[in-house]
Amino acid sequence: MTGLPDYAAPLRAVDLLDVRACGDDLELVAQITVDGKEPNLRGHFPGQAVYPGIFVIETLEQAMREAANARLRTVRSVRFLAPVLDGDRMVLTATAKRTEDGWDVTGKAALGETTTAKIRATFEEEAE
Repeated sequence: MTGLPDYAAPLRAVDLLDVRACGDDLELVAQITVDGKEPNLRGHFPGQAVYPGIFVIETLEQAMREAANARLRTVRSVRFLAPVLDGDRMVLTATAKRTEDGWDVTGKAALGETTTAKIRATFEEEAE
């Protein structure tokens, strides 16, 4: 990403984004290294920074905004399976399938081989 997005400043939820088109659909890989010194993480939790679950969803949101100019409409399901801690490099992979009114997205966040979250959501394109 080229800088802090206006819609979520100062939260930076994506360090690196790779987007691949597969026909009308998209394959996304978003990465973030958790920094416990970030203002949004101080106190969550004292002595052991934990990347909040809502920030995992925000990682997907920021990736979809950058890739498809789309914003989150509905979280259909989310499961948080393992904590993401200070210093961890979380990788979120997602498949975005084009629909008549936006995107159906299925994503998985992981630390190496450990799945930390699974997300199903719908996104709608922003008006130009």
